[in-house]
Amino acid sequence: MSVSTSNTDIFLLEGFPAACTLVETDLSIQVQCNNGSMSTSPVLRISELEYLALERAADFKSEFVGGEVYAMSGGTMRHSRLAGKVFYQLESRLEGSTCLPFTSDLRIRTPKGNQFYPDVSVVCGSAETYAGNDVCTNPTLIVEVLSPSTSNYDRGLKFELYRQIPSLQEYLILHQDAVYAEHHSRQPDGSWLLREYRGEDAHIPLIALSCELPLGTIYSGVMELPG
Repeated sequence: MSVSTSNTDIFLLEGFPAACTLVETDLSIQVQCNNGSMSTSPVLRISELEYLALERAADFKSEFVGGEVYAMSGGTMRHSRLAGKVFYQLESRLEGSTCLPFTSDLRIRTPKGNQFYPDVSVVCGSAETYAGNDVCTNPTLIVEVLSPSTSNYDRGLKFELYRQIPSLQEYLILHQDAVYAEHHSRQPDGSWLLREYRGEDAHIPLIALSCELPLGTIYSGVMELPG
């Protein structure tokens, strides 16, 4: 399969033990393979619209940061279960409101054109999109489940880029190795406040959504799964 852009042909290769991409430019041809973890080097450097053309035709997900495309790996059973339970809790608590939760299939775009697939996101009011109906630009809440390979990234650069989204009011990080959540909330002066919640009796107040999440319910049965 080939996706053509203005000066780049991108071929999605089949028959390899891991997903591989052949990148052909005016200057070179190279194969970039995803070995099962988040790529540590860029697959290629393209424009945002070229990324969208590639992504919509691809069989696997990639995120777009600073003009570079990074393949995503699958999550563990514990990761998947946590994300699913958070989505369900938000879905039940936000029913009848103007806020809607979305799964990791929805891309979130920052003002500078970076695009991510957060584990869960919530949009309040009318959704604002970019270049189609599968890219949202105005989330109110973003939830990420930490993985060992992406922990520093999710808490560092990715959060820095998320903070550039004007509509974003809350950023929730869930840990896989303990009943533990980090909750960042935007303050009236534009600064961000971190509160930590530990243990099954903790409840996380989501002020922007007028609800709270019970940590014990979210983690119930999760820690017994492979991490």
